[in-house]
Amino acid sequence: MRRHGFWRLFVLTAALLALPRLALALALEEQSLLTADGTLHVVRAGRVVDLGIQDAGLSPENVVIEWASRAQDGTVSVSVIPGTESSGDKRGLHAAFDEQTQTLLLLWTEDISAFSHIRVGVLRDGVWTNSGLLPNQGISRAFNPQMRVTHQSVTYLDEQDAPVVKASSILSIIWWEEAQYGQARLATLFLDENAFDPASLAIYDLPVLTGGGGDVSYDGIPSGAYLYPSLQADGLSGAFLISYADLHEQRHRVVRVQFPDDQGKPSEAGNLKWQRRHIPIVGITSSGPVARMTPSVAQNAAAEASVSTSIGAGYVPTLYWRDGTILKYSRLEGADWAPVRSIAIDEWMTYERALALVTGMGERH
Repeated sequence: MRRHGFWRLFVLTAALLALPRLALALALEEQSLLTADGTLHVVRAGRVVDLGIQDAGLSPENVVIEWASRAQDGTVSVSVIPGTESSGDKRGLHAAFDEQTQTLLLLWTEDISAFSHIRVGVLRDGVWTNSGLLPNQGISRAFNPQMRVTHQSVTYLDEQDAPVVKASSILSIIWWEEAQYGQARLATLFLDENAFDPASLAIYDLPVLTGGGGDVSYDGIPSGAYLYPSLQADGLSGAFLISYADLHEQRHRVVRVQFPDDQGKPSEAGNLKWQRRHIPIVGITSSGPVARMTPSVAQNAAAEASVSTSIGAGYVPTLYWRDGTILKYSRLEGADWAPVRSIAIDEWMTYERALALVTGMGERH
């Protein structure tokens, strides 16, 4: 749908950037994304009245997510993503785009009283869908979701038994969930499947995928050690890496995940290779004790208070976080974590430069 409010959106966005950080956080949350064809997408979450939306069908006090785009030819689209209107807060917006399938993806956390869960919105062929990632059991809270699209080369046989090679577009989402157990969880979806349906996301408990799972203990473990599982691509292989804490085994693990690349003949009755093509193959690439040197942070802390991970050569993780005017970090060296090291943020060293140095070091080593 088109409406002249698009320019209101971008003028308002520019004005908001000039406001104090706190005022911006109270007003709305925003993410922008530019695709390879030059289309600009902007998504904003906030109350209808704060977003300036004029729609009699929406309650001014309810929270929605608004999407706007402008193509290179000047075509403008603005709409409220279907199914997002509610009284629940929507936070942690994360946008991504898969060029191969021309799919826009939006990830966020939605709070409803003491309950929270992860939702994923998908824009494809001009139509939005909106699906929730159901918790493991009962009332739960979800934290710090991340998503990434990877492309894995796979082979199958056509009707003449000739091999066909294609690249699968795989959406992966991780987050920390507090439910029956506190654990990291993984959801996957093949975006290139003909029967595309975001409601068909496969969801896994990461400790179970590595052969464990069960009762957990938080004794003496700072929240920064487990609240922030991380996700990154493993080079050009199509596989991806996950760094997370297993509070049952009391271990910090890095695992490598990929999918079968030989899919057999799809039309062949009982073809097990085809039936198993979406089942993840998981291997533990590094393991160490839970990172007790990390800080304790509030569950809904601002992004700058988070603990982040860089996975480098040999699948060695480096954890880093900001502590006032200091950027701190530690690497898993052998069987244990190295002593916490730091870079001071001052007139000689900006936070952005220190962050680039730490992440660069983590990726090289």
